[in-house]
Amino acid sequence: MSIYSSGRPTKYNPTTGSGVKPPALPGEYRLRNAKGDLLYIGETDNLARRTREHMRSGKLPPYGTIEYKVADGRSTSRTRREHERYKIAQHQPPLNRSAGGEGRRAGR
Repeated sequence: MSIYSSGRPTKYNPTTGSGVKPPALPGEYRLRNAKGDLLYIGETDNLARRTREHMRSGKLPPYGTIEYKVADGRSTSRTRREHERYKIAQHQPPLNRSAGGEGRRAGR
């Protein structure tokens, strides 16, 4: 059983304010450009904070969207990282420079 519910992720466009803002909860997120191309996959313990950080850093392009799924209460940082590595390997987004996510050594 997955730590994320089945179905499509929730979408939010910070430029236009459309969609549902990410909550301050743990989960997985994906950054897409205005054309809808997948740029980055990540996991965090606070989706709202991480969205703001990506907007300030410029990693989320203008008119880009963030898609997210909130993790269930059984998830741990380790299980979320494992899921993140699986999704990175599956989709190979261009801004994910390592298999383990930014700031973490790959393969752990």
